[in-house]
Amino acid sequence: MSRILLEVGCPRHGFERFSIKVVKRYNIPSKDILPNFRKLKPDQITQLYVGRNVTEREIQRFLSDYLSRTGMNEILLNMRMIR
Repeated sequence: MSRILLEVGCPRHGFERFSIKVVKRYNIPSKDILPNFRKLKPDQITQLYVGRNVTEREIQRFLSDYLSRTGMNEILLNMRMIR
């Protein structure tokens, strides 16, 4: 489907970019969003599996809620969808 590009300001490294892949799945419920985490660092999302009726606005809302829960919302500079 697309990717989400996150740009954060890191106090140690300066400016960093992360990419999260969005994969549309038809074998999960139509309104679900399921994150896939890294194996070595379980707090970092690598992919989002979304149902067939999930909009881009719902994906951005889910990701902003997740970032605010983990405390990364303060250092987030930009979040945008890339096709």
